[in-house]
Amino acid sequence: MYQTSSIRGALAKIRFAIDARQGLSCILGDVGIGKSSLLRFIQAEYSADENGLTTLLTTGKFPSPFAFLKKITGDFGLSPRRSMMAQLEAFEAFLIDQHKASKKVIVFVDEAQLLDAECLELVRTILNFETHTEKLVQLVLAGQLDLRVRLLQKKHKALRSRIFAPVILNAMDHEETGSMIQHRCDYWQVSNPFTAKAVDEIYQLTDGVPRYVLQLCAISLQMASALGERKVDEDLVVSASRELSLGLEDTGEEAGVSTQETA
Repeated sequence: MYQTSSIRGALAKIRFAIDARQGLSCILGDVGIGKSSLLRFIQAEYSADENGLTTLLTTGKFPSPFAFLKKITGDFGLSPRRSMMAQLEAFEAFLIDQHKASKKVIVFVDEAQLLDAECLELVRTILNFETHTEKLVQLVLAGQLDLRVRLLQKKHKALRSRIFAPVILNAMDHEETGSMIQHRCDYWQVSNPFTAKAVDEIYQLTDGVPRYVLQLCAISLQMASALGERKVDEDLVVSASRELSLGLEDTGEEAGVSTQETA
């Protein structure tokens, strides 16, 4: 994962919130901005820590808050109970034991914008498990910007007040876009085939959104290989962007997707 200034800042805030046992962190951002990658990066980091106990939920969509709770507790090896109250009591007892053993229990939730109001209320309830100075469980939610809109609603004021480290990820600037491409080439130990003008075009077409940058680079490189070209220039990038547009620019259809958005 190429660490932009936005990602480095996010990592610092979330690490501090977890290490200081402050309870709740949120990673917010638009589609393709790198929320899931960042979440998995942090989860892998704390999973490798001998004092870290983690679970990663890949979706926030659950049929009920009880199902949400059973998923979390089941991932930590707790057996299902017959009622929500019994499950919460078992989880609290587990958290107390782990705290006494100096373990950090961390729950990572991706696609958290899918959590319904009742599941968000369960998050607030879980955060009530605490000592006088620390939260017994750390939660990191990653979601699209509509989660921020929901958290700003009056009915979620109590939960919002518990967010210690809110993070909004930003797209890359022009320099970071070129640096990420170079970083990927260095990682795979290949010569960077993208010309300076190609990088300019990539940035213009993608607005620096990491997912779109990588998609456009991949298609451009594939096309260059098919043509027997060793370099990717701006013309190949433009051609690749048309491939990614699904032909919408030819039909004039409005589907909420433009060449720039899909690049």
